[in-house]
Amino acid sequence: MTLALNLRFDLARLSDAELAARCDAIWADMEELERDGGPIRTSPRWRGPVRHPRAYLFWAMVRQSSASELEILLSAFAANASLADVVSRMPRIRLHLALCEMQDILDEMKSRTPSPLRPAPSRPESI
Repeated sequence: MTLALNLRFDLARLSDAELAARCDAIWADMEELERDGGPIRTSPRWRGPVRHPRAYLFWAMVRQSSASELEILLSAFAANASLADVVSRMPRIRLHLALCEMQDILDEMKSRTPSPLRPAPSRPESI
């Protein structure tokens, strides 16, 4: 297990059904990416030391972008344009962000599941 700063407090607030719905939405987006452009090859993803979608975008820009994609993303930052619009046109980065989001959801589900190595928290007995 790697040490990372988890800033995904939004996932902790969601119910199990809402987490499952987000998983379904991510799979649908990935299937749409494959239908539109065929199978996308991506290098192994690394989520980085900070668990947050903006951090994932930063690492995707640094590690996976080609020079032209990096120029487009940096110009979007400089122009204060909507990054969602820019990223939606870059299938490889969209795939990276979807895979990181899916891994965050799976981590959240795993943290909610009781483990034999980690006993369930007990309530203190009243005096």
